[in-house]
Amino acid sequence: MSAPSIHSVHIYESSSALITRLCGVVSSSLRVGDAVLVVATAEHRSQLIREVEICGVDIRAHAREGLYTMVDAEELLATFMVNGMPDRDMFEASVGSMLRQAHKSARGSHQGLTVFGEMVAVLWDAGKKDAALQLEALWNDAQLNHSFHLHCAYPRAGFINGDEALVCNMHSHVLTQ
Repeated sequence: MSAPSIHSVHIYESSSALITRLCGVVSSSLRVGDAVLVVATAEHRSQLIREVEICGVDIRAHAREGLYTMVDAEELLATFMVNGMPDRDMFEASVGSMLRQAHKSARGSHQGLTVFGEMVAVLWDAGKKDAALQLEALWNDAQLNHSFHLHCAYPRAGFINGDEALVCNMHSHVLTQ
């Protein structure tokens, strides 16, 4: 029996806090042979690569082995957004396919998969809060069909008037700093 899925959210003050946490998550996952899928902005992808390599993990070797995959958040969003909202079937076709492929690459004893997704924050930052919450729900549904740990992140500056609770309620674990 597999461990329960995790869907965490990190509400961060600075990009450096986000990258430090992601480095730990990505490094530890790769070291045990889990596959890692990172769906992030260009800035965060390049920062993460530098930080993981500083920690002594050969990210390029893991990528060549199929254990580490990076995708642009906005490009992936474009594959399943219709009229400003995520489409369930298109999400499953694009993201579900990526999850299945990444999972096949895992080499650890439990063949785990760790995903970092920043698409929700991209939507939230663009003022598309309903779309972001719908996407969070689609990720939760995906965890019913695919075994993986999902880590999301939002910059604290994007929250006003207590709307942070809307996001936190969609997650199993909340980290604020």
